[in-house]
Amino acid sequence: MRVVIIGAGVAGLTLASNLRKNDDEMEIIVFTKGEDIAYSPCAIPLVLGGCIGSFDDIVMHDAGYYLEKNIQIHLSTTVTGVDSDNKKITFEKDSRIESLDYDKLVIATGSELVRPDFDIDDMDNVFYLSNIEDGRIIQESIKNKKNIAFISNFSIGIESAYELAKKGYNVTFLEQSFGILPLFLDQDMAGKLVELNEGVTFETNANITGITSDESGKEIHFNDKSITADVVILSSSKVPSTRLAKEAGCEIGDFAVKINEHLETSVEDIYAIGDCVEVTSHFTGTATLSPAGTTAVRQAMVLAENLTGNRMTFDPVVNTVVSQVGDYYYACSGITESFADMIGMPVVSEYIETCQKARYYPVNNRLAIKLICKCDGTIVGCQMLSRGDLSSRIDVLSFVLTGNMKCEELIQKEFSYTPSLAMVVNPIVQAALKLRKKLDG
Repeated sequence: MRVVIIGAGVAGLTLASNLRKNDDEMEIIVFTKGEDIAYSPCAIPLVLGGCIGSFDDIVMHDAGYYLEKNIQIHLSTTVTGVDSDNKKITFEKDSRIESLDYDKLVIATGSELVRPDFDIDDMDNVFYLSNIEDGRIIQESIKNKKNIAFISNFSIGIESAYELAKKGYNVTFLEQSFGILPLFLDQDMAGKLVELNEGVTFETNANITGITSDESGKEIHFNDKSITADVVILSSSKVPSTRLAKEAGCEIGDFAVKINEHLETSVEDIYAIGDCVEVTSHFTGTATLSPAGTTAVRQAMVLAENLTGNRMTFDPVVNTVVSQVGDYYYACSGITESFADMIGMPVVSEYIETCQKARYYPVNNRLAIKLICKCDGTIVGCQMLSRGDLSSRIDVLSFVLTGNMKCEELIQKEFSYTPSLAMVVNPIVQAALKLRKKLDG
């Protein structure tokens, strides 16, 4: 059987690797428009900030590594069309148009940047930040520069802004929404994250009308005023890349390619995974997006099982995220209070500040938690801020949410304790206790 995969991001390559683990004989062919593969986009800000030495350090494998596993990868190759009736794709490489038959086709085309309404084509010192090549260009271009402006509402932008501020750059961040990271944090928690950090000047609700050049640099015009910078970096929202899927006849849903629980599209023998698909929300049962590497990996693992004789399903998502902004980590799982309000779901929330370890332990970190539940006590969301590790805490909340656990149930769960690692009453339980008290009136 020949499986053709369009896209060599985390979804496509994870699928290819897992298919090979499950089947020694399957023919696996991957197509990608780029030259860089098997790198971590989440690490780009850390390279720009100098925490990781070079961009080469975040590249895990090259095409030769996959070829040794009998996985063919066509670099710098654009798939131009899909003929689902005849189960064939066409592609362009080195100015030649070729075609290839498939038995199973997987669309893993990811997402693409939303371009601004104003013109920046051919403007020097104005860059997009989306992939590793963008990162390399920016790293070289900001040498001997001082003032950098970010136009972004995307996590890689805010993370990069703070990393460059740590290196001594004067950084201004223009956010077109009411606050930073609006998909992940409510405005109160986003404001707290900005308050805790230093080094970046923020302009929110920025209605940007254009960028012009003068002798002092780039002038960004917004809200009847302007700021000047040596370099402007754009890292705005992304949208699912659905053109090839649509051309193949696949149904497009409210946001992206529509798939079922087995990752099948509406067209026989065509599957889709990663940022180009819409998934089901655990909380609403309706379509949503989950543009996270962890989601792409889970989908790839499920599809690899399904294409090699097993039958697994991909469950609805709660969208669990952890990342670093400046000196602090933020983590979230579930829905925000503002989203609940938008969809008409009555919720109650509670905010606490506590310690990560026993309060008398000498090396400690403060921990801020916002816990959100429905009026019956069912927990639907959580947001956290701290200088310390939050990954294990938010992973616990992911299980709480998928289990539809109520505050009173969470309070009764057993947690571990030692003074150097934890409090005797887990901070999550502390938040649930206060939230239940509020519910009880």
